[in-house]
Amino acid sequence: MRDASRHILFLATEYDAPGMRPYARNIINTMWQAGDHVLIVTRDGIDNQAFPDIPPDSITWIDYPTSKLAKAKFRYWPSSVNHAIDQLVDEHGINLLYSLTGELILAPRIKRLQTRVPMLYTVHDADYHDYKFSSLGRWIKDRMIIAWPLQHLFKHTPHMITNSKEQVGLIKQRFPYHKVHYAPFPTLVNEQIERGGATVKELENVDDGYILFFGTIHLYKGLHLLYEAHNTVPELKNKTLVIAGTGDIYFERKPDEANVIFINRFVQDNELHDLFSRASVVVYPYISATQSGVMSIASYFGKPMVLSDLPFFKQTCEGSEGITFFEAGNIEALADAIGRSLKSGSSTRPMYDSHYSTEALRTALHGIADSVIKHK
Repeated sequence: MRDASRHILFLATEYDAPGMRPYARNIINTMWQAGDHVLIVTRDGIDNQAFPDIPPDSITWIDYPTSKLAKAKFRYWPSSVNHAIDQLVDEHGINLLYSLTGELILAPRIKRLQTRVPMLYTVHDADYHDYKFSSLGRWIKDRMIIAWPLQHLFKHTPHMITNSKEQVGLIKQRFPYHKVHYAPFPTLVNEQIERGGATVKELENVDDGYILFFGTIHLYKGLHLLYEAHNTVPELKNKTLVIAGTGDIYFERKPDEANVIFINRFVQDNELHDLFSRASVVVYPYISATQSGVMSIASYFGKPMVLSDLPFFKQTCEGSEGITFFEAGNIEALADAIGRSLKSGSSTRPMYDSHYSTEALRTALHGIADSVIKHK
């Protein structure tokens, strides 16, 4: 029986970052399995098998435009999304809108929308990360098309949720009259990742035991530091470094590069079992980070991790077995940390079992949802 007190309309319409998909999927499925009334407005053609237990008539798939002109119009007036929200609110007694993936397209009508029903808005990154853009067009898109709507949404959405304790304090400083809530980060592991079934073709002739980075390639993730450490330290250069993920390779590759494999594409969920299970250590040399769910996948497979000593990583992982921290930005410290991690080989699976509890996430989300609904 569905809980009559929470009629939640989840909005998951923007998937520019690959991690948004599993993030949204796991939160929605957690609330559905808890017995809440759940409706979804999401993007067609992205992951139509993401919600196997939720009735199809509870999901509205939005067909996104493909032409540049239609995309520009949709960005400022997404009529299909607006219509779907209005209709579902009217027909199903929705008492909470829960934005999961940014929903920049709602910026023009965010104030009017909240006169009907309160919204809980997910803040993934309160600050800009360091990026190196491949073109002026990419810079314009980031600063003009993304930055203004995002700041407008921050300003006019009084109920916010984040998965970073550090970010809670930052948002409260900027918006002292907003209600800012914290919830544990959901695991990004799903059944496809657990089962596997597909191999990574680029690694078919590669021995197990490599050093792995997995994620979208951006400057703020410090990949140039990992690449430099691997290229200059003989003990590391003799091991294979695998860098897997989409994005522009923003740093110059060395002519004497050896034992480095770039898998510069989107790695499917059913390939991740093969990718992670064969690694010796997983490295996240971020220069900046407000929150991230990548540790959930590495720890699910029990892989030792090397992490920069940024507040989010420290708050999430400090004290856990199999975690080695290094001073962010320090190449020598990074190389030393990788060497120590390779020697220790400690499993991080206990961290996964304690940090990514579905019950803890569900309890936190119920408390937050009830607070926002009652606050109206």
